[in-house]
Amino acid sequence: MMNPRELGDYLPLSAVEFLVLLVLNDGDSHGYAIVKDIERRSDGQISLLPGNLYAILQRLSESELIRRTEPAEGDDVDRRRRYYRVTDLGRDVAAAEAARMKRMVEAAAAGDLLGDAAP
Repeated sequence: MMNPRELGDYLPLSAVEFLVLLVLNDGDSHGYAIVKDIERRSDGQISLLPGNLYAILQRLSESELIRRTEPAEGDDVDRRRRYYRVTDLGRDVAAAEAARMKRMVEAAAAGDLLGDAAP
């Protein structure tokens, strides 16, 4: 794992960047599946157009948080699609972002901003 100070250079992530890393933390995926998983995880609040998604994937790739990969063999593999995988750095950055967000939620709860939704 990287030094927390170095990980902080990647933070904060946008909500969509964090969700992409979260999706890919569960396993390799392609663009359309990433979009659908983000919609599901955000209860439909985040819906991406392909151009927006691919700009985010490009940015995460350039930062070495994800990389393109060959799909695993299987019945549901479509070789025409581009598959992505989270890197070890990407996993560390996602964990650092989750810890940062947890601290923010705890601060909101301490400030009585969450009401009955407090953790």
